[in-house]
Amino acid sequence: ALTRMRAFPRLSAWPHRLGLLALACALSACSHLAAVPHPPTDAPGTAPSDAGAAPARLALQGQLSLKLLAWQDLPAKGLSLGFFFSGHTDQGLLDLMTPLGTLMAQVGWHADEAWVVNQEGRQAYPTLDELSRQTLGEALPLRSLVHWMQGQPDPTQPSTPGDQAGVFEQAGWHIDTREIAEQRIQATRSANEQQRAIHIKVYLDR
Repeated sequence: ALTRMRAFPRLSAWPHRLGLLALACALSACSHLAAVPHPPTDAPGTAPSDAGAAPARLALQGQLSLKLLAWQDLPAKGLSLGFFFSGHTDQGLLDLMTPLGTLMAQVGWHADEAWVVNQEGRQAYPTLDELSRQTLGEALPLRSLVHWMQGQPDPTQPSTPGDQAGVFEQAGWHIDTREIAEQRIQATRSANEQQRAIHIKVYLDR
């Protein structure tokens, strides 16, 4: 059975709601997705049995606020949702839920494919970036976000420490993990001529 999240206070609403994964469906329809069950995660501190083994699986649960600021002729948009992630950066499952805990969609990926399951069925994409670009309108760093939610940079990409502990720059994003003890992080991408500004807030409930 899929993990259901407890209800949580609604995050700040924006004038326009982001059409994430075509989720403007009735909740009754959204509750019957053919989602993949989450496998058990490893105990904290579990290490692979050998150097070639897959990284330990983990579980991350909480709420996510995504804001796309107005840019050129695009209006500001925002979205608040619950999530449950299990796996690791190379292979994971991400459930997306309404604030009341109803499953809306499931995103999954492994080395060769990414996919989303919603009320319309399963749609595959060649990469996770392409999936988020097609479904959100922007390519979001979902793999790196798994590391950021643990309070650390993505080790596969260069990063630059900020002037305060817990703050760093990576892949064009400014990441603030100073409130990781309170299970909160923020990631911000500034706007320029090629891209709009994005602000991500994550509230963990582990």
